[in-house]
Order: sequence, then structure tokens, then C-alpha cells
Amino acid sequence: MLPILCETMIDNPWELSKWLPAAVLFGIAFIVFVFRKWLSGAILYVTLTRSRQHYSEDYVTIRNELSPPLRLFLPIAFLTAACHMAVFIPIPWHGLLIKMADTAVTAIAFWLLFKTSMVIGVIVLRGKRVKDQPIGVSAASLLVSMIRVGILFIGAFVILSYWVSNIAGLITGLGIGGLALTLAAQDTIGNFLASLVILFDQPFKVGDWITMNEAKGEVLAIGIRSTRLRAPEGALVSVPNKMLVESSVTNETERERRRTDQSLIIPWEVPWETVEAFKKALIEALNEHEDIVGTPLVALSELSGAGMTLYMSYYTGGDYRGMMATRDAVNAMITKLSHSFGFSFWIPERVLVQNEQQGLTVIPSVDGKPHKE
Repeated sequence: MLPILCETMIDNPWELSKWLPAAVLFGIAFIVFVFRKWLSGAILYVTLTRSRQHYSEDYVTIRNELSPPLRLFLPIAFLTAACHMAVFIPIPWHGLLIKMADTAVTAIAFWLLFKTSMVIGVIVLRGKRVKDQPIGVSAASLLVSMIRVGILFIGAFVILSYWVSNIAGLITGLGIGGLALTLAAQDTIGNFLASLVILFDQPFKVGDWITMNEAKGEVLAIGIRSTRLRAPEGALVSVPNKMLVESSVTNETERERRRTDQSLIIPWEVPWETVEAFKKALIEALNEHEDIVGTPLVALSELSGAGMTLYMSYYTGGDYRGMMATRDAVNAMITKLSHSFGFSFWIPERVLVQNEQQGLTVIPSVDGKPHKE
């Protein structure tokens, strides 16, 4: 059939049936090019109806991203079809024209796909806002970046297939080179995969304070190879992502509450009735404290030569500074409360007691016991 077609083209290449379809398609391509802005806007207006009605900001973002490639794709698609139908052109030139047209329309099509991949990130973040899904901006950005790299990679091979006859041999050569590169960069690949685990699983995020055996500090950035922390002393620490995934990491920022344990030694000189009254008053004060979470624990945990050990445990909120502020207020309250009951707590070097006539009296201690000369 091909020889017959070639013979016909040689005999009468300008026959109406040969150039009319191409001319019609070329005319359509020209009209579409003139009205490309209006047509692309109408297509996006219809296809993005849900986003336009419920997520106006997302609609504007998606429209602005997709409009430029879509405006070119519509006329180029018709122009490419016209080139395929232009059988009146001599075969060598016709083949070259088809390759150029296919290259142009393929490049613009993959450009459109490249821009469309951004829609995935918008949808993912939209789902996070609506359903509080465990994926953040960093993970969505990385997902879009990976999809875009894949689109560029595939697009490059599709375009090469128009111009390179032995594309399979080229792919095989690149595959062998890629295998050698993979073997030489195992640690880098491991850290990259670990970064994906961190970004999608989100054991921590930028701004969190984390601790692990090797380092601790505030998370400044989560990169492809490592995560950067700001240590308590101000140093910048880079921790390989693979190490973070394989280690036990504590996210201090996500603490719901913090526990405070204290042991206070009451001297033996303090009457038992005073100790019981002090315990009762202390429990009431802790229960009434607005920054203490749950029910505090107060009990005599140990009896020793130094005195009666009063154990106290309570929970505060997860914020470290808030915990320290609460602890400071509780300690001040305990000190004032003990003074109101007429005693002070035992200190290894001395014992502080109080009597009605002399007030607070410092009595030297010998082996934890009061000693009077």
C-alpha cells in the first residue's frame, strides 16, 4: 500500500483530498491559538468546578499553574495533527516535520503533566486541613518533587524515541551505569529513603525539640541526606536521616505532660500532729493549683535518722518552661506553708527548727541528728 501511496503522491501531490484535511486542521489550530486564553480558561473552569465552588484559593493556584501549558497545548495538538495529514509534502521532509511536531506536542504535554503534579500537593494539603491527615507541607512538597522528576525522566525518553532508533540500547547502558552508581552511593540512598520515612511518618517536624542518644536540640530543617538541629549550647548539629530512623527519638515538644518528683525531709523534732496537718494542707494546695494536671501524690515514703521523708509527685503541662514556672511556684508555696506550721526542712549540715520564744533556730547536726552543746 505504501508504494501505491508514494506513486499517487508523485503523480498528483496537490490533489484536493491530500491537502484539504491538513488545511482544515491548520485553520482550526490557528483559530484555537487566537482564542487559546479563553478556551483554556473555559476548560479549567469546567474541570475544576468542585475546587472553584468549595476551595477558591486552591482553584486560583491550580488555574495559574495549568493555564500557560494548556494555552500552548491546544493549538499545538491541532497543528501536529495537521502535519500528520500533510501527505502532499515529500516523504523525507514530511517525516522530519512529523518528528518536530511530535517533539513539540510531547514536550508541551509533559510540561502540562509537570504542572498538573502540583495539584496532587494541593489535594494532599487540602485533605490535611479537612481531615487532619498526618502529612505536612514538607512531605507534600517532596511527593510533588518526586512525581515531577519521574515525569521529566519519562518525557525525556519519549522525546528521544522520536530521534534515536536504538532507544533500548541507550536505556540498557544507562541501567548499567545506574547500577554502578547505586552501589557507590548506598549510604546516600539509605539517607534519602530515611528522609521519606521521616517526612511521611512525621515522628517530628521543623520546630520540634527532640532528644536521642547521639544529639538533642530544635529541628531546623529536614533535608534529603540529614536533619539539622540547633543544640542547647547553640551549635548546629547535622544528624544523618538513617541514624534518626534507626534510633529511638523522643519528641519533647509532643509531650502532653511532665512529671515532677520531690523528696522533703521533715526533722524528727516536728510533732506528728503538725506533720499530718501539713500533709493535708499541702495536698489541698496542690489540688487547687491551676497548672497541675490530675491528682498529685503526697506520702511519707521513708523513715531515717535524718527525719521523715515526705515524697511528692505531680504532673504539669508538656511545655518545659511552663513546667519550671509551675515547679517554682509550688516550691515557694511549700516553703511558705512549712513556715506557717512552724518548721523548716532538714538540711544535711544543720537542722532548722522553730519555737515560739526564739523563732527559727539553727541547731548543728551530727550524723543527721540535732546536737546541742
